[in-house]
Amino acid sequence: MMQEPHVLAAIDVGTTKVCTIVARKTGPATFDVLAHSTVPCEGLKKGNVVDVEATRRAIRDSLTEVEKKAGIKIQSAYVGVTGAHVSYENRWDSVGWAGERGVITNDDLMRVPGVVANTSAKTGREVLHAIPMAYSLDGKRGIRNPVGMHTSNLKVESHVVTGAPSAVAKLVEAVRGAGIEVEALVLEPLASSEAVLTPEEKQRGAVVADIGGGTTDVVAFRHGSIYYTSVVPVGGYQFTNDISVTYNTPYEVAETVKLEHAHTEPHVVGPNEEVTLSVTGRTVKLRVSRRDICQITRERAQELVRLIKLKLQEAQIGDVARVRLVLTGGSANLPGLRELVHRTLTSHVRIGVPEGHPSIPDELKSPKFSTPVGILLWGLQQHRPKESPATSGNVPGTERGRNLIFSRLFRQIKELIPGGLLSAMQGRKS
Repeated sequence: MMQEPHVLAAIDVGTTKVCTIVARKTGPATFDVLAHSTVPCEGLKKGNVVDVEATRRAIRDSLTEVEKKAGIKIQSAYVGVTGAHVSYENRWDSVGWAGERGVITNDDLMRVPGVVANTSAKTGREVLHAIPMAYSLDGKRGIRNPVGMHTSNLKVESHVVTGAPSAVAKLVEAVRGAGIEVEALVLEPLASSEAVLTPEEKQRGAVVADIGGGTTDVVAFRHGSIYYTSVVPVGGYQFTNDISVTYNTPYEVAETVKLEHAHTEPHVVGPNEEVTLSVTGRTVKLRVSRRDICQITRERAQELVRLIKLKLQEAQIGDVARVRLVLTGGSANLPGLRELVHRTLTSHVRIGVPEGHPSIPDELKSPKFSTPVGILLWGLQQHRPKESPATSGNVPGTERGRNLIFSRLFRQIKELIPGGLLSAMQGRKS
């Protein structure tokens, strides 16, 4: 049975869970979500696949559930990727071949991401995205859309995101092991940004901190384009693990305690409030002060905020106190976290929720679903039913798939950057 041509799937393979969303594209900018599922995953550590078989099982379980709910067969999917192995480089490249016809055309710019990806490839790194940010014509920089201009010296400034080939290969192996072909890979914080940032925020400048299970992914935008990417190796797992280690309680118990009782501001908790915890190896349960648990949470939250601040400084974003910061991801809901960021980092902070599209069901309008919803939105922009899954993605080792992704990428660029520049948030992924 073939997958319906207008049906596509988005898979978020996270440190603690796998989330799959299946939708049917009904028009250029419309879709219906058919089903979604979330299952636990124990195959990743800090965003990296460390157990291919465990990851494969989680992906297969999630797919089985959505296939049953939607009553359809899924054979390919858009898949998110992140992890500490991800890095970036902003670089200038000469594209002297552009304008050979006497004037720069859309076809010229469509070739740019693929050329940049190929020229920026390095031994030991896999190019995931090559995203044009601006152009230089005859030495004049800051040009957003050079189409129609004449020049013999065109250069492009690109945001090139790379990953470790071994990490990317393990993810693809797990997905394919679950019986699914990879349509394309997409950087997860890039996807989250699609779900929670407005075009105005991207244009004026904004930062997304996607606090996931094992990592916090940070991306920064200005003038409508991404220009900074980084990963902080702290996420919801570390908050839970702190409680588990401190009180020698099972991780599952610590997770429940975190979700039900944790807060970054101990003073808001009553002095006599207590929490009962199971202790590994003991039959008698332990009663601890809720304020003590909140103090543990507060210290980890303060560390996370400090690390985010360091990333903002690294991004040379200017006055950190004036940064527009959007917190998203499951751990963004931690009580008190937004207030802590507001008080110690920037007053321009909000929680990002994927609610900007009417077709997104209410149950997915939560920070913890920003990444899978963003992957879906990214895939919907790129989806071309006539192209087969085997050749349409930026999958490792497929040059044809890479070029197709860049071609699609540019079509979207014209929509996201004023004047028709490519907001190619797509590039070649693995």
